[in-house]
Amino acid sequence: MSQPNDILEPRLVAVDSYYLSVIDDRIQDLSNDAESLAMALSAITAADDTSKGVIVAVRSALLANGELASIVSEMLSGLILLPEIKVNDYE
Repeated sequence: MSQPNDILEPRLVAVDSYYLSVIDDRIQDLSNDAESLAMALSAITAADDTSKGVIVAVRSALLANGELASIVSEMLSGLILLPEIKVNDYE
């Protein structure tokens, strides 16, 4: 998308709920992968403080991204469950 969100005009768009559920599944995959990678980092033993700090920082970022992906997934699930509306065809 070439425009920043703050200059986009609000508009209705037609999106199939199946397509939204596929996107939601991919976001859930990203969340699960981030959490799995964070857990895998827990198994790494580092001797020096710098390496330990890097592992903690990367693990924290992965967990934060996993949580953010979960929030986005919940938002998409809410969109998927919205009732269908009738729109006039202006073709």
